[in-house]
Amino acid sequence: MLKHMRILPFLIILQIALPSLAAPPSSFRSAKDTATNLWWTIGPSTLYCGCPYRPATEEEKKMRSGNLWMEGSVCGYRAKNPRTKKGKPNARAMRVEWEHVVPAKWLATGFGCEEKTRSECRKNDGYKKAEGDLFNLFPAIGELNAHRSARLYGYIQDETRHYGACDFEVNTTGVGPSHSRGATEPIPAIRGDVARVWLYIIDKYALKLPEGYEVLMSKWSAADTIDQAERLRHEIISKEMGWENPFVANVR
Repeated sequence: MLKHMRILPFLIILQIALPSLAAPPSSFRSAKDTATNLWWTIGPSTLYCGCPYRPATEEEKKMRSGNLWMEGSVCGYRAKNPRTKKGKPNARAMRVEWEHVVPAKWLATGFGCEEKTRSECRKNDGYKKAEGDLFNLFPAIGELNAHRSARLYGYIQDETRHYGACDFEVNTTGVGPSHSRGATEPIPAIRGDVARVWLYIIDKYALKLPEGYEVLMSKWSAADTIDQAERLRHEIISKEMGWENPFVANVR
């Protein structure tokens, strides 16, 4: 009896001392909420233009639902479409949204539901896990998120700037559905960051991609090496997810 009494306090102390492991988000909705909280520590600035953002005011939320809003145009970004087709201010030009670096369309190829709607894909637990993977979510200006849509990254010959000083191009020509044809070219300084997300997602969720795309992402990863900011982001997200992105963690 005394032996068990000596062990019991030890077990209680051990349970208190062990940190609770956070579970990865169970849905895209919960992932967005978690990402919003994490990014105040990671650094509240948008992926493509490096624009700072803040919590949205109640008036801004009335313009367009969402909790995050850009801090003016201090980053040099200028909206391509400052007004909607109805002549109203384009709130997505100021609202910050959660961008899938690997778009939902391409996530679906790993689960055989690429011909189905997003809501239909969500009936698959694996797809829901992929859609809510925090390694794949970054804050982005709503207009850029909309114009990029499901396009793959790539090189664009026309260097015309449509978004002010923000080095971000979108080409919408080519074959295929309007939301995925063409390409998006991000600034060289973040190409390695997005490439290592792609390589991780391709590996973890067995995506089906155009021939040569994985080679391009490997090339971008090698050209733009991991910096301190990316390691900090990876450390914070890894603790939340419960596992690492090996394309960041295993590179020193």
